[in-house]
Amino acid sequence: MRDAVAAYRGMWDAYVRVLASPDPDSPELARYATGNALKTLTGGVRDVRDQGLKGEGEFTLAPRVTEVAPTTSPTKVGIRDCLDDSKARIVRASPGPAYSDKPGGQRLCLATVERQGDGAWKVTSFGLHEVGSCT
Repeated sequence: MRDAVAAYRGMWDAYVRVLASPDPDSPELARYATGNALKTLTGGVRDVRDQGLKGEGEFTLAPRVTEVAPTTSPTKVGIRDCLDDSKARIVRASPGPAYSDKPGGQRLCLATVERQGDGAWKVTSFGLHEVGSCT
């Protein structure tokens, strides 16, 4: 389970780093995510870049494993997190009209992490809910 949680944490750390200088083709994202998760991340980075924006700050994570399948020699792990993005924001990357980012906060994130054919663990899907959704 430790490797699955490390992949989840690595994905968000890579996302924050890539947003600082938005490059949707950065190999950092594919190191930790694949499938729908990778598509969502690269799409988000592309949108930020195309609007002339960039990311600043960091996320605070508190992931916990909620599901393991199969129980012996797991290949799939479910993660529940109360991701806090209150110390991160999107800003204008270059001179231009002011950009007002929505305030961050604690958000429920449900993710699936799967062991790949090469043995690496990668996030395959995640759902990030609205601010205030952590309970």
